[in-house]
Amino acid sequence: MKRAAHVLDAVLEVLAEQGIGALSVRTVAAAAGVSPAQVQYYYRTKNDLVRAGFEYAGEQFLAEIEAAQPKSIAGVVELWLPLDEPRSRRARVWLAYAAAAVVDPVLQKENANLDRELRQWYVDAGLSEDVAAQLFAMIDGVTLQCLSLPLADRRALVDRTVGAFLATLSLPG
Repeated sequence: MKRAAHVLDAVLEVLAEQGIGALSVRTVAAAAGVSPAQVQYYYRTKNDLVRAGFEYAGEQFLAEIEAAQPKSIAGVVELWLPLDEPRSRRARVWLAYAAAAVVDPVLQKENANLDRELRQWYVDAGLSEDVAAQLFAMIDGVTLQCLSLPLADRRALVDRTVGAFLATLSLPG
């Protein structure tokens, strides 16, 4: 499976740096330094690459959350928002996946399930369903806006939008 992780790293590299339009067995193989046949051994289609790459990125994000052990909802939100290059890269991967999910019924279903799970996490953390949905939508929108700004300007946007919203809530813990 080590080789598969190497291929998945290449999937994330292509998605983050070149976008979903550039993702193919050939571009992933080139980025991984392996033959296209080696990539196809694990992932037969572009959609397989997208799904596996997004799942892999999600696993990395969950590991980052676990390692950071944020003490609040705001802490988890902070880990997601693209305020540095590694989080920007992850957000670009998310954006590529979201774009693919709009037109692919299988990815669309997977994305809807993932969205429900993430919103439920916020509910389980103490937010109402409505507030969880608002926060989740805000994170999506602010993530998109951040990606169009220089890194140096992103913190101000996050503070005046998500930070201001979170400050109005009575958050548990």
